[in-house]
Amino acid sequence: MTKVKALSYLEKAVEKGDKKSSKLWDTFTFYTSRVSLHGIVFAVDSKHTLNRSLWILILLGATAALTVQLYNNINRYFEYGTRSEIHLGFSSLEFPAITLCNVNIMRMSMLNESSSDLQEFIASLQKLDLRAKAGSSRAEKKGFVNEYGKNNYGSNVYFNDFLDSYDAGAKLNDSEVEDYDQGEDSYYDTSKPKSWSAVGKRSFLVNLFDKLTDYYSFMDLSKQQNVSHQFDDMLRQCSFATRRCIKNFTKITYSDHGNCYTIQNKSYVSYTSGPQGGLQLILYLETDEYLPLLTSGKGAQIVIHKQKTIPLPDDGISVSVGQQTMIGIQQTRISRLGEPYSKCRNVEEFFKKYKAVYTRKLCKKMCLLERISKECKCEYRHYQPITELFNFTSSNVCNSSQDAECVARIRMSFRADDDNCGCYDPCEETVFETQISSRSWPNKDIADVLMAGVCSEKPAVCSKTYNEIRNFFRDNFLKVNIFYRDLNYKKITEIANYEVHQLLSDIGGSLGLWMGLSVLSLLEILQVTLHLLQCWLGCRQGVSVDLNIQQ
Repeated sequence: MTKVKALSYLEKAVEKGDKKSSKLWDTFTFYTSRVSLHGIVFAVDSKHTLNRSLWILILLGATAALTVQLYNNINRYFEYGTRSEIHLGFSSLEFPAITLCNVNIMRMSMLNESSSDLQEFIASLQKLDLRAKAGSSRAEKKGFVNEYGKNNYGSNVYFNDFLDSYDAGAKLNDSEVEDYDQGEDSYYDTSKPKSWSAVGKRSFLVNLFDKLTDYYSFMDLSKQQNVSHQFDDMLRQCSFATRRCIKNFTKITYSDHGNCYTIQNKSYVSYTSGPQGGLQLILYLETDEYLPLLTSGKGAQIVIHKQKTIPLPDDGISVSVGQQTMIGIQQTRISRLGEPYSKCRNVEEFFKKYKAVYTRKLCKKMCLLERISKECKCEYRHYQPITELFNFTSSNVCNSSQDAECVARIRMSFRADDDNCGCYDPCEETVFETQISSRSWPNKDIADVLMAGVCSEKPAVCSKTYNEIRNFFRDNFLKVNIFYRDLNYKKITEIANYEVHQLLSDIGGSLGLWMGLSVLSLLEILQVTLHLLQCWLGCRQGVSVDLNIQQ
């Protein structure tokens, strides 16, 4: 349809005073003949019904395909998917903080300085005689009679109680769960009453260790620190990048590890890789001071963490006595997008509030302590360094049987994937990957040097024969080297998988593919829609609409 014919047609339609529907159709055909939308001219102007119908079907099909493709593109964008971009860098690196813990909580020689409950508990363990008599029958070897077992457990203590080989009394049928005797020390899982956490009998050694940590945590902090291993006794040599360490060690006390000591300094920067550019430590562990039955191994716990973070010894590396342990580390920096792509915590806000670097595990521990404080109305002191970060509403210590039952219930129902705590990954995080190797240490000459140093301070230790002393020192010393394997670091950055410019590009491609549309075409369609609306309103009010072809 030419412009002249269209104008003549519309003028005649207005002059004849056709109905409103005719005017709308005329306006529609007038403008659609001029837009750049492909195919619509043939659907409107075709003289043959079959040809017009065919083009209408084609337009409807293209519109449907366009709608589906646009929906998929928009839906993909609002999924806020992410991908990781890994960048490898090379530079001098700040050395992480290193926390040292003796696996033994407290020294036997300081037992008289501890609480009366703790003294009584240790004394009762010293009465246990776990040795089977020579020539005794198999049944006699299986168990033994002692005052501690009778008075505290109501029955004899068996070797199998210490070995935890199996639980012969556990009932697994659902109908028998409620009848199972949990015992006063059982951490019954109320959230999942038919799980193994509910029906399984607790380990005997775990019960003993829990009692120890309870009694230890009930004491004042100053008394806890006094009875535990001291740093001056434990550390025998410390150097960083072949230079003597700066004496800036921070003491942190845990109920399950006693005194731990953190080495951190901003001036500790590695400019070279390998042991010569890292930290070297020689530790004396005082294994003759270990608690009977409660401390089953000999060694130390090493935690490698970012500076100004609160270490959690359970996440550390176990190093053994009589060995030199080499720990090579590599730094990885992680950057997350946050909302709306992923949930992460702002580390800066957390640091301003608590003066500690945020970690997800720290947040979980804080959430657990807050929940215990709120529901049990007492302070749970097993995580004293974390407790000091915030003020509890209650100053009472969780030391009664009712408190212990309440704490046990909350600990068992507390899940690591509980979103109520809001403990998400930090938006910015630095982690350290480790590679560990070890070898026998020390040799004869180094052992003699170490023996001379300790004997000058503790002559009683050296009152044995030479061979006995050498074996003693092999069971008391360890060496650890912590260093960067190389000065390469990985930076993992979370980026949007589908960004706005990609969405617009795909929308444009879909419009061009199915309808032959561009941005200008969309503006033309908008103009047609406005003119149709103007015509409809004018016809309702009886006003003649002047169509200006030049607009």
